[in-house]
Amino acid sequence: MRYFDPIKNWRKIEPHLKAAEPVLVRDFHKYTWGRWRKKFEPGRYPREFESCDWWLSRKGRRPRYWRYVKHAACHWLVNHNLVLAQAVRPAKPWRVLTSDKHSTVFDGDAMLFDLNFFALGVPAREAYTLATAADYEELPTGAHLKVYCPEHYKRAA
Repeated sequence: MRYFDPIKNWRKIEPHLKAAEPVLVRDFHKYTWGRWRKKFEPGRYPREFESCDWWLSRKGRRPRYWRYVKHAACHWLVNHNLVLAQAVRPAKPWRVLTSDKHSTVFDGDAMLFDLNFFALGVPAREAYTLATAADYEELPTGAHLKVYCPEHYKRAA
């Protein structure tokens, strides 16, 4: 099991970001609105809403793809990753694997397109294992995961 490397392949990914933006805005707005009652609009990045300091132990320049990473928001970013994976490698049968523990994009063979867990340093095998936990669902090739607003922080127990 391995990741599609967004650092080595950034030049292949970047031209597709504008076309994928409506999916990012549609889904990530549900996350930001549900958590903080804040709008997520075109031109913004998930990184702007980061609430975890996962990157502090990393040395060197921040890769550009980190703008599309938000700790603990994989379910609201997976459709954006799916659209990018389909654009970069259209011959692969990309699909979403999702469980309560993780959502990722899988090519049906041995590759994951997962900007979040790649950035966080989670091994690809672990990402796959979490996404295929006991309650998991494998969506049809190209199908988007339906996402909802998460619990607002003032309502959380």
